[in-house]
Amino acid sequence: MAKLLSRSALMGALLLAACSEGTGPGDAGTPADSLTALPRALTAVEQEGIQANNRFALHLLRTTASTRTGNVLLSPLSVSFALGMTMNGASGETLSEMNRTLGWGTRTRAETNAAYRDLRTMLPSLDKSTTIRIANGLWVRRPMVIDTGFLREARTFFDAPAQSLATPQIMYDSVNVWGNRHTDGMIPRVLQDEPPADLAMLLANAVYFSGTWRDKFDPAKTASMPFMLSSGAQISHPMMQREGGFSAFQNQNLMAAEMLYGNGAYSMVVVAPATGTATALAARLDSAEYATIVRGLRQADNRSMIFLPRFKVQGILELAPDLQNMGMPRAFTAAAEFPRLVNEPTKLKFVRHAVALEVDERGSRAAAVTVVGAVVVSMPPSYQFNRPFVFFIRERLSGTILFAGVVNDPRQ
Repeated sequence: MAKLLSRSALMGALLLAACSEGTGPGDAGTPADSLTALPRALTAVEQEGIQANNRFALHLLRTTASTRTGNVLLSPLSVSFALGMTMNGASGETLSEMNRTLGWGTRTRAETNAAYRDLRTMLPSLDKSTTIRIANGLWVRRPMVIDTGFLREARTFFDAPAQSLATPQIMYDSVNVWGNRHTDGMIPRVLQDEPPADLAMLLANAVYFSGTWRDKFDPAKTASMPFMLSSGAQISHPMMQREGGFSAFQNQNLMAAEMLYGNGAYSMVVVAPATGTATALAARLDSAEYATIVRGLRQADNRSMIFLPRFKVQGILELAPDLQNMGMPRAFTAAAEFPRLVNEPTKLKFVRHAVALEVDERGSRAAAVTVVGAVVVSMPPSYQFNRPFVFFIRERLSGTILFAGVVNDPRQ
């Protein structure tokens, strides 16, 4: 099943329909109870926050797609929240690199925190017929202590509770249980490897989505049909189909379709290239081309047919190399500046990202867990002769030993 989406069904992206570009829920042909506007006007910082998230989303997609074959499954929102929370512990060039990579430019800590808070509270409230849950959490290894200012901001802006645990393995186990609970079992175990012995802190985000199609597919019409893989091989796979109830866009480079969930705040946009591979399209897709697609979406003719594979995919990615390539390498080196995380010098060790997506005739479920792992920066070794020792006094050039002995009790 992992190869089914590598060709035609390029990206199933869960998108916030801002109702300002292209086909929105208020366009002709959509039901009267569709949402036509956000519950309030967005502030300038909130608007920039959404733009920052979308810039980061496309940058992350381009970077990961360009270095991988097969499926690429991401929740840029989850990654942004996990790194945004982590960024509160950074300073200096490390903070600047993270700000730029996440799309925030030169915005202040107060502004980015407020935007994350508002996004976290707004997204779940937009469409009561669609479930969105966003959770954050912190785990620190005893006896290390979380910085009080960092902890206060994590609680205030990210609603992130903190736990102090005894060992790296207990920390891993706790995060896995937490992620499983906050994703309704879709991500049962995000951390599957051996924890690093110098683990200091874990910072995690979980996003869960469950939405039913506004216009559902009839399961009786689902039938096995040809699906062309990126390798050129053809397989037979269950394809859902229906008439109308979607928006579409097409140009010489690609075709796109948008299907609404619930009352229309959320949708899935599926894009396939006219020629070449979906991976190549994802690797070049920038904000301008994405905007062209979204603005070009128009309600399709009610007689138009849409065919979409029924599928269930999941995957785990290590994003540290991608994030370094995107512009934040310092955070992963001994030169990292994280004075506001714990009372020890730390650097980032990994950014583990697990995503699962299910699409069927009823709708879609999707979940993601992102875990940032911080480890203690290796310090120059200290040599404490605080136990019995042997000593020599020698002449270095000739090597002559002048004195030798054993000190078992320095008081004598």
